[in-house]
Amino acid sequence: MASDEAGHPYAPTWVTAHWAKLLSELAIEHVRLHDARHNCGSLMHARGVPPVAIAAWLGHHDPAFTLRTYVHAQSDALKVAGQTFR
Repeated sequence: MASDEAGHPYAPTWVTAHWAKLLSELAIEHVRLHDARHNCGSLMHARGVPPVAIAAWLGHHDPAFTLRTYVHAQSDALKVAGQTFR
């Protein structure tokens, strides 16, 4: 977990406020920070990152939980899967 200069963990409200500020500064449509975690897991999986590494990155102990909960099929992956039936 990230911490401030004194070594104290940031309060969740501080992290959320700074996330919203960053999105605003970059002119990116609001995305909940938690949804970004799901997107991160899905993108890592689509790029071939091993599930155990994705789980560790997201702070999970069980890669199966990570795959069930945080990894979602992307449209490109679904297209590739559909092409296997040709």
